[in-house]
Amino acid sequence: MFSFRTLVTVTSGILLGATLFWTVGVFAEGKYPADYKPSKPAATGETNVLTRIFAISTYMTDKLNAAGGKDSSVCYRNCLTVGMNDALKCTESMSSYVSSEVCEVTAVQKMSVCDPKCK
Repeated sequence: MFSFRTLVTVTSGILLGATLFWTVGVFAEGKYPADYKPSKPAATGETNVLTRIFAISTYMTDKLNAAGGKDSSVCYRNCLTVGMNDALKCTESMSSYVSSEVCEVTAVQKMSVCDPKCK
C-alpha cells in the first residue's frame, strides 16, 4: 500500500512542521522589546487583529519620531517598514486576535533591531 520511502517522507514532513511550529513559539517567548506597549484584548468579546496593527504602527511612529521624524535616514525608515509589511502579511492569514500574537511579536522584534544611524 505505502512504500517505506513514502512513509519516511510523510513522517519527516510532520516532524519538520512540528519543529517549525515549536521554534516559532520559542522565539515568541522572548516577547516584546522593553519600549513596546503590546496591544490589549477587549474586556468582552474578541478583539480584531487591527488592534495589533495599530499597536505596531504606534511603535513604528514613536521610533521614527525619536530618530528625527522626516529627517531620519531612509534606510532606517525602510527597515521599520519591512517589519510593518511583514505584520500586515502575517495578520492577513491569521483571522483572530489570539492567533495573530506571533505576528505582533515578530514585527516589533524586527523593528527593535533597526539602527537609526544606518547609512
